[in-house]
Amino acid sequence: MADNQPITAAGIVSLWHSMYSESEVLVVKDKKELLALLGKCPSALVVLDYTLFDMPGLETLLIIGLRFPQVRWLLFCDDLSEAFLHRIVLEKQFSVVLKDASIEEIKQALQQGHAMVKKQFLCERVKTILNGRKDALDKLSLTSTEKEILKAIALGKTSQMIADERCSSIHTISTHRKNIFRKIGVNNLLEATKYAAQIGLVDLSEYYI
Repeated sequence: MADNQPITAAGIVSLWHSMYSESEVLVVKDKKELLALLGKCPSALVVLDYTLFDMPGLETLLIIGLRFPQVRWLLFCDDLSEAFLHRIVLEKQFSVVLKDASIEEIKQALQQGHAMVKKQFLCERVKTILNGRKDALDKLSLTSTEKEILKAIALGKTSQMIADERCSSIHTISTHRKNIFRKIGVNNLLEATKYAAQIGLVDLSEYYI
């Protein structure tokens, strides 16, 4: 249990013991303690309050996940950004349940993170958030080519770079760019990038890379 709120940690520990009385639960308060413990328990289930714990960022969390591939993670948080969720769910060892979930959902999340099951779990509100992003993308009136070009634009690529990658002329890409901006109702690169992030076409971790 990796959480800096004693009451939350105590609640999860109590719930876990009510389900698996024979299992041991250890509580860590910072990243150093967590890494030391994972070195001794490389196939543990880690219940992590990502937003309040000593975790510098998403990339650090993903690197730790790669370092300990047998560890299962249950992110138990008040709230997480859509961009974060869009990225983290791609890693199947990470499950997510928000703190306003029902006790039954929290129990399901713990059960599916158990060593005998090891399945990804997403609470209903997280699914709704992710499905909303997908619906927005599906309803977007852009062609598949225009979606690809919008993503490339949002990732900071110039028209010349996109033209080179697609073996197209810069005139063709410029025309696509004008049509894309007109369809989604934006006037500049910043607005286009924000729009692409909002609909889940590109996430913030990709953008900052």
